[in-house]
Amino acid sequence: MSTIKHEKFIQAPPSEVFIYFTNSTALRDWLCDVATADPRTGGRLYMWWNGDYYTSGEYLKLEEDVFVSFSWFGRGEPHATQVDVRLKKRKAGTLLKLTHRKLGKNPKWIDIGNGYEKEWANALDNLTSVLENGADLRITTRPMLGINTDLFNPSIAEKLGVPIMQGLRLGGVVEGMGAQKAGLKADDVITMMDGHEITGAASFGTFIENKKAGDIIKVTFYRCAEKVTTKMALSGRPIPPIPLSGLELSKQVEPVYKRYETEIEALLKDASEVECAKKPAPTEWSVNEVLAHLIHSEIGWHNGMTEIMGGHESFSDDWGGNIQAHIDGTVTTFTTKDELFKELKNHDAETLNMLAHIPAVFLVHKGKFWKLVIQANQNSYHLQTHLEQMQAAIQSARKI
Repeated sequence: MSTIKHEKFIQAPPSEVFIYFTNSTALRDWLCDVATADPRTGGRLYMWWNGDYYTSGEYLKLEEDVFVSFSWFGRGEPHATQVDVRLKKRKAGTLLKLTHRKLGKNPKWIDIGNGYEKEWANALDNLTSVLENGADLRITTRPMLGINTDLFNPSIAEKLGVPIMQGLRLGGVVEGMGAQKAGLKADDVITMMDGHEITGAASFGTFIENKKAGDIIKVTFYRCAEKVTTKMALSGRPIPPIPLSGLELSKQVEPVYKRYETEIEALLKDASEVECAKKPAPTEWSVNEVLAHLIHSEIGWHNGMTEIMGGHESFSDDWGGNIQAHIDGTVTTFTTKDELFKELKNHDAETLNMLAHIPAVFLVHKGKFWKLVIQANQNSYHLQTHLEQMQAAIQSARKI
């Protein structure tokens, strides 16, 4: 099998399909987990998937909205191959013809070719879904544990009394999902899933992408110094209804913001300035510091929305954590709990107004709008975790 061929009819214009082979953000939306692209003859193309596979190459020829050709040299492969993508305009959309050529004929290439045959079929199904209705099949079919993750390093391990240096630390669990039903909770550190070592977010992502909702897995984790192994059922991923406009999306997520603002306001009303400024422990946040973090999160979300709408999203190798100097700077600038809460509410309002003003022309990009809707609806998990953190901080301050 020296050549692989696939055809796919997609109900989207060639101009839209062309973007998904020539833009790094668009490539990540359907094909890979990381990409960097310079769409010009001789320009670079690099793609990476969670796990240990990546490919590098360059664009060989481009004819806008008609043809894309690029070289492909995957990790561990004997030599570079070539991918040609031809787009033919049809009345109701685009006929896409993909040819992956120049594969070798020795036994090693047979396995590689069989893998390409399967993966290109799956990828083009996903491209069709993203372009026609927005849904990324890698997300809609992917299971969830129902967890929020947190930083984990040697100093945190020592504080928690955990006798290992690598793992996936839980910041909290989602009510009713697999992790919570299996008895896991905040500060548990997962180290193994079905015999696969979990050293952090990347290894967890590699493991979970081959699982489906409903699968039963064996999880090993540490709770302080105790090593625990239990079974867990993987939950399905809840997909919110996709609204018809940015204004409808704003109205969809507004109740979550208002509910948590009300709960935070009630919490602050019953707490003194001293209690809100008190750290439960030297390495733990006070209520005021949590409020600063929520402010930063909304600012980050504003930037994220801008990137999604602009079509050029930044990507980092891992979660870099919360910079304490930033937290300290915000808490020093807004010196009282009320000032911090007011600033948070202002950024919440900016989020809702930004969503409400998403231009109608952006809705044509169904995959990008779908991704924005999914991310906008994830905030309740984050807010719930930090509300509980603030409640615990006040209880700790009152005990002291």
